[in-house]
Amino acid sequence: MLRIPELTINWHILEACNYDCYFCYAKYGQKSIFSRDYAGILRELGALNDRRIDFLNGSAIAENVRINFAGGEPFLEKDLGQAIALAYDLGLRPSFISNGSLLTDDFITKFGPMISVAGFSVDSFDDEQNRRIGRRDNRGAQVGYERMAAIFRLFRQVSPDTLLKVNTVVCRENVNDDLTSPLHELQPDRWKALRVIPIHGATGRGITDDEFSSFLGRHQDMPGKIVPEDNIDMHRSYLMLDPDGCFYQREGSNYLRSSAILDVGAATALRSIEFDAKTYFSRY
Repeated sequence: MLRIPELTINWHILEACNYDCYFCYAKYGQKSIFSRDYAGILRELGALNDRRIDFLNGSAIAENVRINFAGGEPFLEKDLGQAIALAYDLGLRPSFISNGSLLTDDFITKFGPMISVAGFSVDSFDDEQNRRIGRRDNRGAQVGYERMAAIFRLFRQVSPDTLLKVNTVVCRENVNDDLTSPLHELQPDRWKALRVIPIHGATGRGITDDEFSSFLGRHQDMPGKIVPEDNIDMHRSYLMLDPDGCFYQREGSNYLRSSAILDVGAATALRSIEFDAKTYFSRY
C-alpha cells in the first residue's frame, strides 16, 4: 500500500472571486456555507491523519493531511483566519492559494506561522496581459511585482518555515512570455506551471503541445522545484472539496461529487471518489 508523507486536500470554500480570469474552473453553482460548517468539516479531515484511506480505486496511508484553502478567492471569507487557526490546532498543516490582492500584512503577521504553504496565482506581471486574462478586480486593480515581493519578504521574516509557491496557468496570453527574471528575484520554493484546461471560459482557447513544451524549456533554469502539469497530469490526481463539503472530481465540464462530509464522514465520502495517488505523489 502506498504511504504518502503528506496528502493535500484542496477545499474550494467558495466560487466567488474579486477577479474574473476567463479560464477559472471554479464553476460549482453553489453558495458557500463555509462560515457555518467549517469546524465540523475540519475535525472530520483531522481524523484522516496517519490512517488508511480507501478510495473508489485503491487505498493509501497519509502520514499527514494538509488542508489547502482555495476558491474562488479564499480571502473573501471572513472566517478564513479562524479556520486556519483551528486547522493548525487539529494538526492539518493549513495552506492557501490566493491571488494575493486581499492579503494584508496584519494577516501574515498573525497567521503566517501557522501556514505550511502560501500559494499565489501569478500568470503575468504585465498589466495588459493581466487585463486580457481577467486577473484584476472590478476597479482594474492588480497585484504587481512590488506587492508580491513585499508579501514574500514579510512571510520570510515572520514565518521562515512557510513554503512559498507560485502557480502559473500557461495560457494563450502568456505562452510566449519569459518569467525567469521576476521569479528568480522572488525565489519561490515551488513553481507550478499548469497548462490551461480548455473548458468553461477557456473553451477553444487551449495551447498546443509544442507551445507548452517551449514555455517549459524557456524556464528550465528556474530556482526551486519546478512542477509542470499538463491536462492529463491533473486528471484524478487532486483531492478536492466543493463549497458544500463534498469531495469532487471534474468530468469534462461537469463534476462528480461524493456525499457531504457532515452527512457521512470524511472517510466514507472518500470511498466514492477516484484518486490517482501515484500521480499525486510524483509531484512531491
